[in-house]
Amino acid sequence: MTYGKVKKMAGDSERNRRLAAARRALGLTQIELAERVSRRLGLDPPLDGYYLSKLERGVHTWPNAEYRQALRAELGAGTDAELGFYSSRSAPEEDIPDVDRRSFFALGPAVAGGLIGGGTSASDFLASIDLPNHAPALVGRADVDHIAQSTRAFKEWDRRVGGELSVQAVAGQLRWGATLLDARTSQPGVREDLHSAVGHLGQVLAWMVVDCGAHDVAQRYFRFAVHCAEQAGNHSLRAVVLSTMSRHQFHLGQYEDALSTIELAQVRADRLPHAEQAMLSVVRSRPLASLGRRSDALAAIGYAEEQFDAYDPRQHPQVAWMEFFDRAELAGDAGHSLADLALSGADPEPALDQLGFAVASHTAGYNRARAFCHLKSASLWMKVDPAVAVQQGAQAVAAAESLRSGRIRSYLRELHSAAGPHSKAGDVAELRRRISRLTQVPA
Repeated sequence: MTYGKVKKMAGDSERNRRLAAARRALGLTQIELAERVSRRLGLDPPLDGYYLSKLERGVHTWPNAEYRQALRAELGAGTDAELGFYSSRSAPEEDIPDVDRRSFFALGPAVAGGLIGGGTSASDFLASIDLPNHAPALVGRADVDHIAQSTRAFKEWDRRVGGELSVQAVAGQLRWGATLLDARTSQPGVREDLHSAVGHLGQVLAWMVVDCGAHDVAQRYFRFAVHCAEQAGNHSLRAVVLSTMSRHQFHLGQYEDALSTIELAQVRADRLPHAEQAMLSVVRSRPLASLGRRSDALAAIGYAEEQFDAYDPRQHPQVAWMEFFDRAELAGDAGHSLADLALSGADPEPALDQLGFAVASHTAGYNRARAFCHLKSASLWMKVDPAVAVQQGAQAVAAAESLRSGRIRSYLRELHSAAGPHSKAGDVAELRRRISRLTQVPA
């Protein structure tokens, strides 16, 4: 086998952009990654940031097997090549070997069927394959547009079916996007816009990872997205990422942390358009309601509605990271807060009105958002009128069957629990059985 290129001499080593991008995508410094690897391996003395610096500068291209395994685990990589590692004794991946195509296609079906190796699973075989990932040395406006277009497609898929199906693809796209941040640019404004585009992609990925239940990993992606927003000087994106972090903390039951984070997002919110101020305020109502601060929660909802009413899209067209927020989303968030207040003794009717409006108003493509509101409404109806709850719940469960979302399953479990006191009724029992099949909880 011959190769068309000769490997560079050691003194001409190229930077390992893949390793640097994978580290930055998790919001880790070189020192932090070195500490994590050291803890995983029990090293004493531990690795230092200088060793990671040499790896990223390409001084060392093939750390020992123990270090490679630890780095793959910490950075979520399936192969050494994903992190840019290669042995100096092997051909570089960009070299193209000569292939005898006639001998390959002459293989019989029986032989070809075993080409992946005996005992090797299909997923393991594919994980061992690595594609070239040559980051450009110079980036321009087209690269920003490509990242933005990818993010738009991933967001649409996420809203329709949940984050679990596409999270790995988005993680790969983010690693690619992070490599672009190190490239040169000769066009004004491109670097800032590129940081905004990559930061938005990081925020979308973080929320998908929340859907998968990998909460520690999600926090790292959120940190990366905030970093990108700050590098871009993008106050709007920073506020939206922090609001999503607050939603995540709320989902975990960390209400005080959720309140602190959303109030951090509201610092100098006067610089933001009315729609963004509305979004921040209604998100703030969620932890306020769960903390029992009823009057503050109602005031936050009222302010959000006032701000949204004052919003004029002709003056401030929505940016990509705010496209999700419309009247239906506002009603859904408000309905959730009012539902939490209702569980503490408040009148449930305002919550049911808001949630019902959200279910009826969410546009095509927002399947998961509609399902959240439908399931929350059914759970609340179960305490008001079980007959209505069963009708609402059956529709909500049917919609949830096509979604792959850990958060949807948590809402299903909530409805299953709310239906428990009425389980002697046949239609309620059947609803609980349907939920059990989706969530694996006992009927």
